[in-house]
Amino acid sequence: MSLSTSEFDPSVCFDDLLELTRPRSVMIVGASTSPGTLGHTTVVNVLEHSDFDGDVYLVNPKGGELKGKPLYKAVNDVPVKGIDVALLLIPAEAAVATLQACAAQGVRYAIVFTGGFGELGEAGRSVEADMLALARRTGMRLYGPNCAGMTMLAPRLGLTFSTEFCNDGRSGGLSRIGLVTQGGGLGRSLMQGNERGVRFSRWFSTGNELDLDSADFIHWLANDPGTDLICTVMEGIKDGSRFVAAAKAARRAGKPLVALKIGRSDFGKKAAQSHTASLAGEDVVNDAVFSQYGVIRVDDLDELLDVASLISRVGARDLQRICVYSSSGGAGVLSADKVGEAGLSMATLAEDTVAEMARHAPSYAALTNPVDLTTKALVDPALARKCLTPLFADPGVDVVLYPLTSNYAASTEGIVRNMLDVARGGGKPFVPVWMSSRRGPAHDLLIQEGFAPMYSLRNTMLALQRISRYALQARDTADQDSPLAALPAAAATVSLPCNEAQAKAQLAEHGVRSPREAQAATADDAVKHACAIGFPVALKLVADGVLHKSEVGGVQLHLRSEEQVRDAFERIMDNGLRHQISRQAIRGVLVSEMVTQGVEMLIGIHRDEVFGPVLSVGAGGVWVEVEADVARCHLPASRRVLERALDQTRIAKRLASHRGMPARDRTALVDAMQRIAALFLALGEQVQSLEVNPLVVLDDGQGVVALDAVIE
Repeated sequence: MSLSTSEFDPSVCFDDLLELTRPRSVMIVGASTSPGTLGHTTVVNVLEHSDFDGDVYLVNPKGGELKGKPLYKAVNDVPVKGIDVALLLIPAEAAVATLQACAAQGVRYAIVFTGGFGELGEAGRSVEADMLALARRTGMRLYGPNCAGMTMLAPRLGLTFSTEFCNDGRSGGLSRIGLVTQGGGLGRSLMQGNERGVRFSRWFSTGNELDLDSADFIHWLANDPGTDLICTVMEGIKDGSRFVAAAKAARRAGKPLVALKIGRSDFGKKAAQSHTASLAGEDVVNDAVFSQYGVIRVDDLDELLDVASLISRVGARDLQRICVYSSSGGAGVLSADKVGEAGLSMATLAEDTVAEMARHAPSYAALTNPVDLTTKALVDPALARKCLTPLFADPGVDVVLYPLTSNYAASTEGIVRNMLDVARGGGKPFVPVWMSSRRGPAHDLLIQEGFAPMYSLRNTMLALQRISRYALQARDTADQDSPLAALPAAAATVSLPCNEAQAKAQLAEHGVRSPREAQAATADDAVKHACAIGFPVALKLVADGVLHKSEVGGVQLHLRSEEQVRDAFERIMDNGLRHQISRQAIRGVLVSEMVTQGVEMLIGIHRDEVFGPVLSVGAGGVWVEVEADVARCHLPASRRVLERALDQTRIAKRLASHRGMPARDRTALVDAMQRIAALFLALGEQVQSLEVNPLVVLDDGQGVVALDAVIE
């Protein structure tokens, strides 16, 4: 066992998992002579259903013999030390003592199948804390608890109690897809996707992730030469930096990472916490992080299987231009509808393609896209071969999609055979969609030949859309991991929370300017500063601990005379006292130049409990909550990532010139995003949030102005 530092984050270390994934010795604690028990099934999986030629040691307090091997009554009775993996099938209350015995024997990895820990509440979390402390003290690594273990199919090794391991990988060949799930039930459901032609070669079920977590196994799969694609089902992400490092490793290795993150809703979050004691996290942040680091997010198990099946077969490529080939006019039109709804496009067929199909198709066939050969294709299977060939050769087609609406037994099988003969050497992805509820020889033939069908047009389009988006993003990640440009260092500490004046002072040190303004302690001072600045002006309360001034009547705008300034000052003071702000806390007002031209934006950064600093950019001003036009990215981020986040907002379109309106200073806006991000990172972990709202983007070349800001 050795640890390696992530090339993306020196503070993150990953275990090489060598002795876990390729053990030379295994000890099963809780081995049972009673068929049907978990302790018996685990022994059978290792000894009979695995291609394992290492040493196996069995422990059961009753002693005796099982499968020709002695049953040692206690862990410390096992006559060897330094065992690679111990499998623990023991009651939760015996976990700590058993792990202590394993550590004394020099066990490198302990897989704890047992449940009844952190997922049950505080008492269970206390036991988990003791288990983790033991692991840290001894160097033994823990897998689980509350997990289904590890399944490797190339070569076969089942460190699991599942009765289904004997069937894993037995039907058809193996693909090169790795799977990481926290729960065992959903993982087992996906493993049984081999019945529909989606076959996984590695499966890690991580459970409560007390020590080793999903990121460890994603990182291992990213470096595994036997894996080309990684899928994961996550109930919670406990350590955002480790997940990001693992996702970056997968992206750098050219291995798509497909993630189903459950616990999106409030109901789902509560369920995730009770199941695996995990933090579900803010889902909008999960979305932003996944998108930023090239993780393909899916919404359910069917979609995960469809995306995994298609990528494993055709690779990550642009699949936006679709040709629909069908013998049903209705299916063709429905397919075209779904193409449009998904934001994909119907391919425009070349004239030569249409002409070649016309040589063979009946005169009444539709030879534009969608291609409909009518029922003639059902009675003349060879027609498929003749008309498919030019479609696969058409340079304007990315993928040929065939919706099979009905099962006509031998006739459908004949059509499928002819289609597959062309598709195998066609050089373009061929995607069959089995729409009938009746299976049959043709359906099974598609699976046998490695063309696993999809079962709904909607999911098919989602898969094509997600894969295309991933492929396009993968081409544009050259500087995605570049650090922020060097900017002036912030003060080592700040007094929190920072009011508007203090926050703007910090921003000014980082090159983000504010309007012309000055602080005034009296009405006379306010008038003097207003005259110096020039009317109209705004007055804003400055008071210790008061960050949201408008909520206490602390903002007065568009003041155009000395009299209005005096009246506004007195109103602000009265409002402050009425809202129980002490006189000692009130420092006066900020007299500011009114900036009325430009586009109001929000730049905010908060420290997410899972991923750390996350920047938000979008529509600002008083309508920020109503507009809800915000995009996010994880920090630190390159300029390109910041620009990509900005482009995800609707308000970004208002920065361009339109119908005589001048273009706004987009370059200065992105500069400000970089500078504000650098400020937040420089201030350190004492700061939980920084918000500039509004940040006004002026005409092109004139920069941006921070009208308000707070730091907490």
